[in-house]
Amino acid sequence: MKKNEENFLDIIPVKLHLDCKRQDGNIHLVFTHTSFLQRTLRWMTKKSNTSTLELDGLGSLVWENIDGKNTIYDIINILLETEEDTYESMQERVFIFIRILKNRKIIAFKEVD
Repeated sequence: MKKNEENFLDIIPVKLHLDCKRQDGNIHLVFTHTSFLQRTLRWMTKKSNTSTLELDGLGSLVWENIDGKNTIYDIINILLETEEDTYESMQERVFIFIRILKNRKIIAFKEVD
């Protein structure tokens, strides 16, 4: 395991976006578009001021385990208890998903002291 992977495993993800609901067994993140530009464009295209992002089964499990206490290492091990997968494959899938959430500012990182 590379040094940066070890450090990434120690990070605690924290939810920044709290507006979500469970529907059809999956988590749906609800986004409200409040800026003037967003509202204007959505009005012009006759779209609602809210949109949702539906997480798949794995994404929903990851989201449920982001509680401000679990490290990424903990989350991977929790998922391995319910999903049939190798550690390396699960680690890669979780790393990619967590990075996407971080890049979209849906979560933040808090490092363990």
